[in-house]
Amino acid sequence: MQSFRNLFQQRIDMDSEVTFETLPILLQRFAQSIPFENLRIIEKHKSLLSKEGLQEKILIHSEGGVCYELNTLLYHFLEDSGFDVMLVSACIYDQEKNDWSATGNTHVTILLKHDGEEYIVDAGFGANIPLAPLPLSGEMMATANGQFRIMPADEGYTLHLKLADRDNDWRKGYSFSAENQITDITELEQMQHIIETHPASPFNKSPLLTRRTTDGLYILTASSFTKWQHGVPEKQTIDEDEYKILLQTKFDMQGPQ
Repeated sequence: MQSFRNLFQQRIDMDSEVTFETLPILLQRFAQSIPFENLRIIEKHKSLLSKEGLQEKILIHSEGGVCYELNTLLYHFLEDSGFDVMLVSACIYDQEKNDWSATGNTHVTILLKHDGEEYIVDAGFGANIPLAPLPLSGEMMATANGQFRIMPADEGYTLHLKLADRDNDWRKGYSFSAENQITDITELEQMQHIIETHPASPFNKSPLLTRRTTDGLYILTASSFTKWQHGVPEKQTIDEDEYKILLQTKFDMQGPQ
């Protein structure tokens, strides 16, 4: 039976050695291969959040997931590869309400330590993923998805972002603290329950899928498909049959297994 690391690297089509310097390549391959999606939540088909459960869902059945699945999967791979990493919880900033999310600390991200510096590594922030490790020093990082920086906050840090071709000004992404380390799977399961059931959760209402491409981004909902290509969006209204076709052709998915 293949190892978790081999299955992971096959899933993202990356056979080269993974080092800190190649993490941006890994994050781009991850974003192009594994979609951010909430289909199991919509269909009330609970995911197992153990390493084995995530391997089965994402690496073997080729599904995607939300933050507590995608970043936990990536955490296990990085840990197996010898990186100094830990999972931390974060609170998303609700752009529509201009306030922190009512669901609380339900975002999961990765804190990585390398050569005496600390970085955030995040592959589970939907269309907002940085695509590179972000230093806690505040240095701005520019990637194909925009500009990102982490700034000190009253308690911990706040991720700020300015997405390419979509944001004119900096905006808050989420706040986090190393003190909010996730040490047990039950903490992930509590977040999962909140995301699946809380009225303020944006992920238990209707299907949402995002996936990076070599030159942009795909966004699929039950009623629309948006293709960003070279900074230009093209949005179309779709019906149920078109949704199923796009799910397969653009996201390589049949739906939850």
